[in-house]
Amino acid sequence: MTNYSNSKLSQFENCRFAYDLHYNKGYDSPYESVEAFLGSRVHETLEKLYRDLEDDRIDTLEELLEFYDRNWDEKWHEGIFNSSDKDDWTHHDDGIMCITDYYNRYHPFDQYATAGIETDEKLTLPDGNTWSVRMDRFAFRGDTFYVIDYKTGNRMKSQYDADTDRQLAMYAAWVRDKYGMNKKVKLVWHMLKFDKEVVSERTNMELLRTVDKVVREIEEIEHCKNWPPHPSRLCDWCVYRHMCPLFDNEKGCKMCN
Repeated sequence: MTNYSNSKLSQFENCRFAYDLHYNKGYDSPYESVEAFLGSRVHETLEKLYRDLEDDRIDTLEELLEFYDRNWDEKWHEGIFNSSDKDDWTHHDDGIMCITDYYNRYHPFDQYATAGIETDEKLTLPDGNTWSVRMDRFAFRGDTFYVIDYKTGNRMKSQYDADTDRQLAMYAAWVRDKYGMNKKVKLVWHMLKFDKEVVSERTNMELLRTVDKVVREIEEIEHCKNWPPHPSRLCDWCVYRHMCPLFDNEKGCKMCN
């Protein structure tokens, strides 16, 4: 049996060529978009905040921003590429804004009791495969569970986006599988660049439909024989572009520069 994840299915849906390189052939690209780099550094900063809270210590905003700056500098590498109209340091400053707004809004961070940070759980699917459950934070208040997901994207997601999001639904499926089908689960997106929350819920019937759709897509993946590239606007942020036959004439120059 194989472990699947939302990112794995999304890669298959977006471009089978990239899926084949990463998941079938195990190619580890040396490239990373500056947006992905920013997201990782912000996530790590908020992870530090809540891990320190578990030790009854509230970091100051200055301490978190110092951690963010140091982490940014230490982990910056030559494979980072920028396809946006903003320079690298503007992206860096976006991260400062995300952390600052979050800190000022939620301090002293006692809205929920944290049950897990950067979780590494598995949901067993009906076909015997497993689904990776990596929640940024898992929390509860009273009888309600909260799945908390930080977003650093440039687009403000809508209520419809949240209500139809597969990843959020699979988080809820794991919670109800582990804690009971009648448990109340709130799925929370923190849209950090907008200082807003989008909160969603799922019925058990919606979760059953989502899991069934996931199983059917996994079956399609496991029977797939052809792995063609699929051109789209996502190509500008693809870490496998330098290997893609659609961009042979670039010879990787865009990323290297």
